Amino acid sequence: MAASRLVSLAEKIIKPNCPTPFSLGRYNLSINDQIMVPVFNSIAAFYPFPSKTPQQVSNIIEKSLSKVLSSYYPFAGTLRDNTFVDCNDRGAKFTNVRYDCPISEVVNLPDTSPEYLPFPKGIPGGLTLNEENLLFVQLSHFNCGGLAIGASLSHKIADGCTLANFISDWASIARDDENANIPSPQMIGSSIFSPSTDIIHTDTTMVDEIIHNQPSGRKSYLFSNSKLEMLKSQVTSETGVQNPTRLDVLSALIYKCAATAARANSSSFKPSLLALAVNLRPILDPPLPTRAIGNMVSYIKVVTMSEDEMTIGRVVREIRKGKDEVKKEDHVKENKLVALGSELPSITNEFELYKGGSMCNYPLDNLDFGWGKPSRVTLPVIGIGCSFILIDSPSGDGIEAIVALPEKDVTQFENSKELLEFASPITNVN
Repeated sequence: MAASRLVSLAEKIIKPNCPTPFSLGRYNLSINDQIMVPVFNSIAAFYPFPSKTPQQVSNIIEKSLSKVLSSYYPFAGTLRDNTFVDCNDRGAKFTNVRYDCPISEVVNLPDTSPEYLPFPKGIPGGLTLNEENLLFVQLSHFNCGGLAIGASLSHKIADGCTLANFISDWASIARDDENANIPSPQMIGSSIFSPSTDIIHTDTTMVDEIIHNQPSGRKSYLFSNSKLEMLKSQVTSETGVQNPTRLDVLSALIYKCAATAARANSSSFKPSLLALAVNLRPILDPPLPTRAIGNMVSYIKVVTMSEDEMTIGRVVREIRKGKDEVKKEDHVKENKLVALGSELPSITNEFELYKGGSMCNYPLDNLDFGWGKPSRVTLPVIGIGCSFILIDSPSGDGIEAIVALPEKDVTQFENSKELLEFASPITNVN
């Protein structure tokens, strides 16, 4: 087991290279931040053949992290009472580790198991608590010469878009410190989604479920662009839905196959709910800046009450309806977008919950810190029941789906003929 191959570990705190001005000492959470489950968003990038020595890499990573934290100063602060971040320059926790094993032995491990080593122990799936660091970074060196960079950022202050912007800016600084032109992140979340004085503590019910009921089966699949075009054409011909997106048809396919697998192990069909995370920045009118940090997300919900309703075409139509609903201009003022997310903990007893999200169209495969692009980028999938995340494939030809589901459903899911008509299992990544 790779966990026994740890040969050295060093930890330190990396602070912003410039002190945060007193006038910026308080970063208020938005209501979307307040209702967010206090887990970590995490991402890892693997580099098999870096052109730098381990010491050079460590120096570059530490120096550039300190510099990028001066722009993203709330990430170096301390969470207070689910209300604000004290921007006190406490810093990020940085771990530098070395493993006596090749990178290939680690990259193929299940990505949310205790052995998933590119992250500090217990962080993916762990909680963000008061008085603790909001950002954890781990630099992992392997005996083959490869390395991995893992970053975990509290979901209380950042969604996937924020994490992608942060790590992309960090890589730009590391690659070209003198000429990196990093636009300032915009701290406008609380002015868009006004905070609530009634939400003082995070509901721990869903937190406990997430920690104690993690899906134990994890699979990765590649859906090539040609297969996705076939799936889109199939949906259009069967339903008349014009120009369905790749993400919509793929989300519907995974949802149907996962629910079918669950049904095979049950005596009856339980009403199911697909909750798709949606980035609100480009949807709202006017659109929000791409560089607005925080949780600018909501959810599209597709309810399926019977097996007859579980068709890819119907699910795609419902996803499109949900997107149109999210775009309504009065929803921000009436907090309807927040309600879509806050309802999820209360409905888990009524429905089998399936959660999906996408990190496609972000520059994650261009994370060049100065020694080339990564050979692989991956994200741990955290959730209850079945959860999945979609990312662009490293080759650019299609989408990779990382799916986490209960162990009892794995065999049925991975043998699904409908799934395998479009998917290629990813079984070995070097």
